[in-house]
Amino acid sequence: MRTPSDGWDEDEREALALDDLGAELEAVGTRRALGREDEDRLLARVEREARSAEAGPTVRSWRWGLALAAATVVLAAGAIWVLGRDGNGGTRPESTVAVATLAPVFHLPLERPELKLSPSALAWRAPGGENTLLADLKPAFDAFRAGDDRRADQAFSALSAKYPGSVEIALYQGVARLFVGDVPGAIVSLTTAERLADRSLAWDVGWYRAVADERAGNVAAARARLTAMCAPAAARGRPACEALARLPGR
Repeated sequence: MRTPSDGWDEDEREALALDDLGAELEAVGTRRALGREDEDRLLARVEREARSAEAGPTVRSWRWGLALAAATVVLAAGAIWVLGRDGNGGTRPESTVAVATLAPVFHLPLERPELKLSPSALAWRAPGGENTLLADLKPAFDAFRAGDDRRADQAFSALSAKYPGSVEIALYQGVARLFVGDVPGAIVSLTTAERLADRSLAWDVGWYRAVADERAGNVAAARARLTAMCAPAAARGRPACEALARLPGR
């Protein structure tokens, strides 16, 4: 800009200085990446002009306050841009913070049982005199033994309508559901098994129902069930007593 014949007055010089600073800030903002030299030069200039503004009129101070605010914004934006870039000039990918979660602690172990048949299953006969229940149970039992619990669950579901009185289907489907983490579904199956169980499978049903109760958060129900199983006259009472001692809330 050409200097007028009478020179610049104070307000005009101040406006020019602001324009120069604005241009400098804009140039830095366009480059986005601030170097140490950029930061030092801008901060020194803003501080110098701000000190001179403190001794001048109110309008002058107000103008330089705006300049200082603008410089601060540009510097902060530049710093954020620099921090967001890697050493090769590229943008760093966002980092993912892994949050550790503690797995729940259960005191009743979930172990795969040996498959057993009740006397009623061995004696079951179709109208033609054949025991189709045992033949139909084989695919579900094979999947269960192999640890393919989702397939076993599906196979037991397909059999439950055909053999509604089979405690084996209800019991081992409940156990398979425990292994896949379907605790509510396991409780439904094991409740049915409790209604159907005879003495040959009553302890097994009671044990896995206690396991399901604890995993459902109902420790009081698990404790009550194990207490009944721990009675001196009950068969296999000792394992139930030992498990009862491990449960919290005695």
